[in-house]
Amino acid sequence: MEIRKATPGDEKGIAFVQVDSWRTTYKGIVNDEYLEQMKAEDRQDLWMGIIQKPLEKSFLYVASINQEIIGFCSGGPNRSGRFPYESELYAIYLLQEYQRRTIGSSLIRHFAQNQYDAGYRTMLVWVLKDNPCKAAYEKLGGIKLGEEVIQIGKQQLTEEALGFDLAKLLQL
Repeated sequence: MEIRKATPGDEKGIAFVQVDSWRTTYKGIVNDEYLEQMKAEDRQDLWMGIIQKPLEKSFLYVASINQEIIGFCSGGPNRSGRFPYESELYAIYLLQEYQRRTIGSSLIRHFAQNQYDAGYRTMLVWVLKDNPCKAAYEKLGGIKLGEEVIQIGKQQLTEEALGFDLAKLLQL
């Protein structure tokens, strides 16, 4: 498995992973109607834009096996400022068959190291309260900071903010 910065041409694989992992991870949490209408093709331009013009101190990494993208993570400065955490993991997704195999933890550590090297000492991530993968964040030292209700399609769901001390996360 290789973790590297995303480059032009990766947008198709990233979009596929995002949509496929939403459909498997959020089944039973997010309405089936919403999940079924998601299309990777609709997300490729978004990811291409992020690859071509990243925000300052923002990163987009892919995990691949035999040059096939199996997961990715993105993040950068804390977008909301709601909690006093400097950086934020915006998204992390893995194809279902690669979940629970430490690949997600490796992606998070890789991202955390780059955030630490960029001068950040703390990080937060927003995760759906009922996300079965939330335990992985807690295992890496994430502590609950608070929650908020968000809208996904026609549905209201609760998201939790988890905070990390990057030095402690990197020591695990």
